Amino acid sequence: MSDRAEWEWRHGAALGAPLGAPSVWVMSRALGLSARDVIVDLAAGRGRHAVPLARAGRRVIAIDIVAAALADARAASPMHAIAADAACLPLRGEAIDSIVCVNFLDRDLFVTLPSLLRPGGTAIIETFTVAQRSLGRGPTSDAHLLERDELPALVAPLVMLEYREGLVRDDAGERYVAQAMAMKEVIARR
Repeated sequence: MSDRAEWEWRHGAALGAPLGAPSVWVMSRALGLSARDVIVDLAAGRGRHAVPLARAGRRVIAIDIVAAALADARAASPMHAIAADAACLPLRGEAIDSIVCVNFLDRDLFVTLPSLLRPGGTAIIETFTVAQRSLGRGPTSDAHLLERDELPALVAPLVMLEYREGLVRDDAGERYVAQAMAMKEVIARR
């Protein structure tokens, strides 16, 4: 089964069901951004983070490979939604204020994220680490799990504002993740 087919199947089974709780850490960082910022929720799915951000009055663009999942998110709260493969993002360089990316890992894509952010823009990322395997649920493939201290190198050259790695317990559940908030440096012109 292709990645797209798998995610269409997963989201299709959940359409209309209540959303899972968002990550408390991700939400607190995203809500701490300027209310004027446009927040792109990358691999947004049904909007676990995009919906509460939009309901809080934030300008959100949800992007996901599954159009039906995005329709579910838009039905829950008004927002822009773009059905697109993360490998072919239809975004102009240096045009994004903030990117939120949760439980999605595409190492090749992460290299391009800094080019999408405007100077001063931020990336808020939370995704599983290899320690997640010890819980017996969630992703198990090396392709979908970060190695220890891998995330800072993936988001370079962004300037790390906050980073932690380990076990998190909140309303979204118990999980081993790496969490990073990083900013694209503003280069002063002479």
